Amino acid sequence: MSLTMKEFSPATIDSISFHNKAVEVIQKKAGYRFAIDAILLSDFIKVKADDKNIIDIGTGSGIIALLLAKCFLHIKITGIELQKGLFELAKESVRLNRLEAQVHIENVAIKDIKKRFKAEGFDAVVTNPPYRRFKSGRINPTEEKAIARHEIKTNLEEIIKISSYLLKAKGSLFLIHLPERLAELIYQLKRCNIEPKRMRFVYSREGEDAAFVLMEGAKAGREGLKIERPLYIYDKSGEYTDEMKSIYGEKK
Repeated sequence: MSLTMKEFSPATIDSISFHNKAVEVIQKKAGYRFAIDAILLSDFIKVKADDKNIIDIGTGSGIIALLLAKCFLHIKITGIELQKGLFELAKESVRLNRLEAQVHIENVAIKDIKKRFKAEGFDAVVTNPPYRRFKSGRINPTEEKAIARHEIKTNLEEIIKISSYLLKAKGSLFLIHLPERLAELIYQLKRCNIEPKRMRFVYSREGEDAAFVLMEGAKAGREGLKIERPLYIYDKSGEYTDEMKSIYGEKK
């Protein structure tokens, strides 16, 4: 490894089990750390046999790219991260998992993606974008967390526009967002020639309001949206549901 843990101090190396595949992720203790939404999105993504190149916009710690690479050995994944600190961590996590042949991390801002990548160069785009508008709610005092959670450096419209630019015809966009912004999400997708094709709501517990919405869209796709059965994270006792245990590889 070219960098040592001291350079990221204080940091942790976290082991994640995903469908019986294990990855290790380096994360700063006080910086941005991935949450369950990254795991939910990774599970929602459908990688086709003929998919070759996937790009993860706003890769953060690189968790989604790492998980996909472990599960689908035939793909190459490019992770794009604006924040230099997260970019360095993601690169080191790729080395830690010995996935350099599959995963490549770049420190590129969304506004510069067109300078770096040709149009229609990817079979799929994956993104776990900032959920909150810039001036909505409390902005975290830690800059790294604030940029990851609020639309400070980019927004939903810009992310969908650049996704459409990057996608081949019939290529898929996979993302997770807040249900309260679903109308805006669908509007922006259709505006950018990405047809909503598959959607799933995620609930913390049965009987509660939806916490997340997972969406798959197809560039230049035909109309026709499938709404999948709901996903519940916790059961009545507060334990993970059987489906969540299966995602984490814990269900026997």
